[in-house]
Parts: sequence; structure tokens; C-alpha cells
Amino acid sequence: MNKIRRKNLVNQLNLQEKRKVTIYLGSKCNLSCAYCHREPSGDESSISPEFLKELQENPPMEVKFMGGEPLLYVNEIKKVVEALPNARFSISTNGMGIEKHLDYFRKHDFLICISYDGAEKDLRGFDPFTALFDYPNLAVSTTLYHGNTDLDSILKKFREKEKIIGRRLSLFPHLIHVTNEENRKFALTEEDYDSIFSQYKTCVRRYLSSYLRFGIEDLRYQGIFMMLVRRLDAHYSYGETYCSNALLEKRDWKGRRYPCLYIRQDELGEDWLQKQQALIDDICPGCRNCPVYDMCGSACIVSKKHSLECAFYKKLYAWFKQEHKNFLEEVKNSYEFHLHLYERNPSSGLDPI
Repeated sequence: MNKIRRKNLVNQLNLQEKRKVTIYLGSKCNLSCAYCHREPSGDESSISPEFLKELQENPPMEVKFMGGEPLLYVNEIKKVVEALPNARFSISTNGMGIEKHLDYFRKHDFLICISYDGAEKDLRGFDPFTALFDYPNLAVSTTLYHGNTDLDSILKKFREKEKIIGRRLSLFPHLIHVTNEENRKFALTEEDYDSIFSQYKTCVRRYLSSYLRFGIEDLRYQGIFMMLVRRLDAHYSYGETYCSNALLEKRDWKGRRYPCLYIRQDELGEDWLQKQQALIDDICPGCRNCPVYDMCGSACIVSKKHSLECAFYKKLYAWFKQEHKNFLEEVKNSYEFHLHLYERNPSSGLDPI
């Protein structure tokens, strides 16, 4: 086997080991969130046997379940878990009725991501954090929409909820995508995006300052920082997006692959990359030469406010690339400084690490 073929094979194996699949179980939901951006389908059914067989023959490393409300499809979830004994699992849920499923999720080491916005005026109709929440692997997804963009106010709500549920929470913001006329009134404005950008910078700098000065990772801002670090490590090639790329497939109950599970159109096949390149060329041709495409992946390609999202992410990711570079340099300088002190006086008790 020549070197090029060997290298390609190794790359394919590495990708296979990291492959993730998000499964859209259906649009049934027990809430009616005012800003919901998912569209129902007319042909929803159980997980197909063909799709289960495909998953078994080509098992992903991680599987995430979403809907609708995936807790309404627990029997379908169990079919997939049984078929993939070595996979890691997560679920994105509103948390309604989750108590009766916690033992099962704990047994299979699920990461549970619960939606909670921390808004002054609730648009979801359900509060998942009203009692102790005894579960180890918990994340919180917070939707930012027009009227709910004040991160300090949201974090204050988080602190109040921590006293009730008996554990710390970290903020993982999710920016609303305008996908229909019903949720357009909640669309982020240009002023909202400017405010969020400024607040993100403040949160990241607070997180880094705490780490550099005291070696402490401030959980309040950890979610935002790690979200940006993961984007820095994404290295998307043109045509790959945050939702659909070489490591992540979005599938429905029949195993059909789509660029987006909110709006399930433009079904993808083996030529998924070329098809997504064509979609992006049509939506935003400037993405081809964007200096932060490797982090952004063309924002949300089904959003009716794509141009505003694009401008926001271009500014945010360009800033974070430089901020992260500066942070690494400070860490290096701090380490070299303490190492120098330690080498001059080993008995001082200073730890160079």
C-alpha cells in the first residue's frame, strides 16, 4: 500500500471513530414555544428497521436524540440504544416528565441537555427546574431571542435555580433562527447582535481573567468559552456546516440525511458535500472566501435572516481567534516566568506547573 493510500485510510478510520449522528425522532411536542423554529412532517413513523441495521453495520461514536420532544419517543430511543451498545448518547429535551426516565438515562450514561431560557417573560410554558435535580451529566441550552438577550439577567436566573435544584449550571446560548413567519417577531435585530457580541467578549474575558489570575474555571462563562473553542477546533472545509459535516450527520427516523433538521428539505446522499456547497453558493456566495468559514460553516443555512447571522459570526469568530491566541501567549509567558523563578530558587515552594 503506497503512502497516499495509507494516509487516506488512516484519515477515514479517524473520521469513523469520531462520527456522530443526530436523530430527529418526530415533531410531536407537549409544549408550544412561541418562537419554535421546527416544521412538522407528514410522514412520521417509528425508527425504520433499515435505519437500525445501517447504524449497527456502521456504528457512530455518539448519538443525539431530538424532536419535537424526544421524551415522547422513548420506545424509539430504546431501540437505538439497544442496537448500539458501545455508543455514547445525549438527548435534547424540554424536561417535562423527565423524572420517570432518569434511571434509564443514568444506566446508559446519557448527557441530558435541557432547554431553559432564564427569561423575564416565559415563552415556553414550562419550568424544568422547580425541585432537586439529581443527575450527573446535565447541560442547559438557552435560546437568545429579541427580548431575551441580557446575559447577566439570564445568569442571575440561573443562580436562583441552582439554589432550588442543588447543583451548578453553565450557560450554553443558542441564537434563534428565523425559519417561519410565526417566529419572525422574535428575530434578533442588528442592535441585538451588537449587544450579544459585546456581552460574549465580556464573558470570555471574565473567564480568561479568572483562569489566568487564580487558575479557576468560572462555570458561569465556561459554556460560552468552550463553545467558541470547539468552533476554533472545527476546521470546516467549504460545504461543511455546523449542523452537517464530515463528523456529524443529521438523520430522521428513516435514516434520511438533511443539512438541517429544523427544516427537512434538500435530502442529502453520497454527494452531500457538493450539494451543501451548491446550497451555500446560492445563499451566500461570499462564504467561499470568508476568513472565518473554518469556524462558522456558513451560520444557519435555512435562516431567513442569514445575512445578519453571517455578519455577527464573522465579527465574533475573527475576534475570538485573536483573543485565544493572546490567551495562549499569556499562559506560555506565565509558565516560563514561574519556571524561571523556580529554577533560580527550587526551595521556594513555587510550583512551576
